[in-house]
Parts: sequence; structure tokens; C-alpha cells
Amino acid sequence: MVTRELPRDSWAAYLEQLTIELHNMPVTIVVADPRMEETVPGVEARHMALQTLAYDRRADVFEVSAAQGGPHLPTVLRHLVDHPKRIEVDGPVAITPRMISVLGQADVQTVVRISPEGAFSG
Repeated sequence: MVTRELPRDSWAAYLEQLTIELHNMPVTIVVADPRMEETVPGVEARHMALQTLAYDRRADVFEVSAAQGGPHLPTVLRHLVDHPKRIEVDGPVAITPRMISVLGQADVQTVVRISPEGAFSG
């Protein structure tokens, strides 16, 4: 898979635009920590509705949040990456990505995979 690194000064605006385009799309969030002895990355969320992709410049934090359940009692997962080193996406510039990879401290990698299925309603 071909990826491209996003320039740091574009992270906030790019992720804000992706949140609008991909809101409620099914996502899987996987975290791989090279310090762990296990070789299989940990799945934090599977097939949840994307709510937010964001980068806070002041706090230097990447955030992805996803929800599941009904509108009256949703479950929301927020995953934060403090002081991200790099953000990469798959695909060409004009195409909405299906994968966002964030490299954090100690080379812990967070991968957000967007399902090609349609968005959840709600």
C-alpha cells in the first residue's frame, strides 16, 4: 500500500475536513506497540461509527473517537496520541483515505481503517 506523509502544519485542517467527509463511517482502530512482546497489534475498536479525527496544536495531541449503540445510550471510545511524530494516509491527494496511520512516542503506531461500507445512520 502506498502512503503519503502529511505535513505537520496541515494536520488540524486536514483531519477536520476528514471528520466531515467520513462522519459515521465504520472504522477499526488498531494499536501496535513495538515494546510489547506480542506480535499481533491490539484492536481497540471494530466496526464503530467515526465521530472525530482531530489534532490539537496546543496540546500536541491526535484524537480519534468512535461510537456504537443507539442514540439514547451510545458508547464512545476516544483514543489519544500524545506528541505524534508523523501522520500518514493511503492513496493520492484528491482521494479520501481508507487508512490513517499515526506514529506516536516510543514508536507506538495507531492505525484507523475506514470501511468501504456505507455510513451508519444517526
